[in-house]
Amino acid sequence: MGRTREMIRLLWRTDVHCRDQGPESRKDNWADTVMDKLAQVGDIAREHECDAVLDGGDFFDDKTPIRTSHRLVSRVARIHAGYPCPVWANVGNHDTRLAQLDNLPENPLETLYSTGVFTRCYDEHECIIEKEGVKVRVVGVPYHGPRYDYERLKRIERGDEDWLICNAHLLASPQGGEMFKGEDILKYDELADINPGIDLYCFGHWHKNQGITEVKGGKWVVNVGSLTRGALTEDNTSREPGVVVMGFWPRDRALPPTLEFVKLKIKPASEVFDMEKRTMEETRAMTVDAFVESIKSGLEASSDKPFSEVIENMDLPHRVKERAVEYIEKASTKVK
Repeated sequence: MGRTREMIRLLWRTDVHCRDQGPESRKDNWADTVMDKLAQVGDIAREHECDAVLDGGDFFDDKTPIRTSHRLVSRVARIHAGYPCPVWANVGNHDTRLAQLDNLPENPLETLYSTGVFTRCYDEHECIIEKEGVKVRVVGVPYHGPRYDYERLKRIERGDEDWLICNAHLLASPQGGEMFKGEDILKYDELADINPGIDLYCFGHWHKNQGITEVKGGKWVVNVGSLTRGALTEDNTSREPGVVVMGFWPRDRALPPTLEFVKLKIKPASEVFDMEKRTMEETRAMTVDAFVESIKSGLEASSDKPFSEVIENMDLPHRVKERAVEYIEKASTKVK
């Protein structure tokens, strides 16, 4: 398409979740499907004349190193050998055993780093590209636990670059708050206050496509979700994965970055997802919800009776009653 000479172009992708065996919800060959998507990313980078690919982390899926085969790593290396530009990669919670950065040397991602397939882009391993009068610097913040260390963001100091990008494997959304498992969620409008020097945030970790957003302070957020669809949820079955091609001008032109979402070619959900299994799981979930609600209602209506007696009088199989009493007793002990 011909490069606009004054522009640096980067391609963003995240949460590939590469593995040998596919999720239970998929009925296709997961490894083949992922390899096809990785090849598409290389083609898009070539078409748009990108200078680098940014990977947001969770490139691999299985946290136990021995469950990722040498064959799979070799396939990944061969595909990336055909890329027209380097890959600058962050570290996600799935990339290391126990989600600990100290365990990186024993994981397959380290093989990609040490052989030059990927370039490290986390913590002190920063990536800089400078050409045609434009300088872009990318700083990576790896996953580091459910409670985020804001100092990792605050201590990123701006230098003489035109554009400072933060590649972060952290949950973020317009609302912020906390995920149901107790993990922090960064709020978009607080990003400028945390570090006013960062121009653009590229977030990995959350698989949902939350789009491309200009936020408080003239900052930009790229948060388009996972490159793959693994779970049997509405977001995954209806979501169309893609990448973002990002273009940057010299600062003195006072032009915003160009941020274009490019969809990948994917098969219909009905061809790759086990929809019958999804129906069974939804039915099971509804049954469990109804069961829990019935116990809750029964306990509320008989607040003066011991919960074991209330459950015993319910129209339930004996084994179910035993299990319900066991769970409630454990919950009561934890509360005390």
